[in-house]
Amino acid sequence: MTTQIDWRRELDASFGSGDDLPVGHYVAAGHTAVRRRRAAAAAAGVAAAVVVGTTWVLGPGDAPRSDRAPVATEPTATASATASPSSAADPEPASSFPWRKGEPPARALPGRLEIRPGAVVHERRDDLYPGKDTESAALDISFRGERWWLVLEWKKGGSSMSSSRPEDGFAESFDAFVRAEVATGGMTSVPADDVPGMAGGLATWRGGVLEPAPGVSVVKQVEDPVPGDDSLGLVLRSEGRTTWALFTQGGNASAWELETDSGWLTFDQWLADQVAVQTGSPGVRLVRLAADGTVSPVAPSVEVLEQQADPDLPAYGTDTASASAVALLDWQGERWFVLAVQLPRDVAVTTVAASKAGGAETLDEFVAFVADQADEGGLR
Repeated sequence: MTTQIDWRRELDASFGSGDDLPVGHYVAAGHTAVRRRRAAAAAAGVAAAVVVGTTWVLGPGDAPRSDRAPVATEPTATASATASPSSAADPEPASSFPWRKGEPPARALPGRLEIRPGAVVHERRDDLYPGKDTESAALDISFRGERWWLVLEWKKGGSSMSSSRPEDGFAESFDAFVRAEVATGGMTSVPADDVPGMAGGLATWRGGVLEPAPGVSVVKQVEDPVPGDDSLGLVLRSEGRTTWALFTQGGNASAWELETDSGWLTFDQWLADQVAVQTGSPGVRLVRLAADGTVSPVAPSVEVLEQQADPDLPAYGTDTASASAVALLDWQGERWFVLAVQLPRDVAVTTVAASKAGGAETLDEFVAFVADQADEGGLR
């Protein structure tokens, strides 16, 4: 099944005549890229998310990965505290990918590390995951007055990255950030029940040709959902599980998520959220957060049924946020929960359908559900 949808029009229609949505990062505090190990990642050129943004890029001509690298639990990295310009730390030639405003000043590309010209590396640690067949580095790096902490991992077949900024307050120090990332075993390692690679290893899309992996069925296709980008939205079915996927950059980047892991009820909702992010908005949002910790609808079709300010969710930054709230909503005939947190630069909003909130029916039950998910890397 192939459909073509004007997603700009659909998003406008969905949200009626509400105020314009603010532009900013789209990932809520703690919900890294939808459960770090299972979730999608965008291409390296996409601005990294608050707290931890994960990226995955597959080199042209590479097949979906099926190997599983061993997990390292302790770093054996070496450190250098000498600040240096990027030219000294990164002798590789410049990439053909443009550097976009707001993205971290370093990125892992398939087979190599690239540091943005003009960036200053304050500290670098290499070989974070001994025993794996990858290269890796942690960077304490600044560019034009903004400081970033990055953990990057790469090999010929792909690459990944986690990022944080000190002012976000989600790690006490660069050392603590690195320890936490290394403890995950690396962003290219996944649980045994997951398949790594582009679109979860379920399909490739190159030159307009979609090639599902053996045993994978294509339930739905949406051609060119991202305006101005050669893109493809997919619903894939394999081994009794449904995966939602979005290829961008002509198949050189992808985002994907198991349907059961997403807070959205339908593929169209998930895809609209992904398209919004790709086109520069924070994603599909149902509410806004005021400075006093109250939430209000961003569109007439959303009704706030109940809300509670300052939920006890320190893993999501509520303990240091200037404002935060959880709320129960009615939207499109369904009940929804939201968590909104005022971060230093913007408001992060997590949206979860009530039917996907672990049986939660009340705000207190939703808070307990969200707190429990913190050990999984947070909610999307």
